[in-house]
Amino acid sequence: MLVPAIALIVIAAAVLWFVAAPLLRSDALESERLVSAQSEAVDLQSHYSMLLASLADLEEDRGTGKINDEDYEGLHESLTSRAVEIMKKIDALPEPGTAAPLGPRALDTGGDSSA
Repeated sequence: MLVPAIALIVIAAAVLWFVAAPLLRSDALESERLVSAQSEAVDLQSHYSMLLASLADLEEDRGTGKINDEDYEGLHESLTSRAVEIMKKIDALPEPGTAAPLGPRALDTGGDSSA
């Protein structure tokens, strides 16, 4: 009866160590911070790309006469100011391992950015 109890304790300790080891690493907090910053950068870049696409669509709609000049001006100003806000947020993000800002072009994944 004693051997199975000791085996159970050893197995439980091994499982506990396996689960807790990543949390106890000295660089775990830094790794989490970097992953979070990268995720935020990707989210901001995605939002920025959508705003640029919206501006391109707005230009096309104006060119084809789907939208009048008054509506165009209001929408263009709104989209442009939002894009500038996102660019500022992207620029304020630190690059992993450095304190230098990360600009919108640094996150470009090779897509066509004709802005």
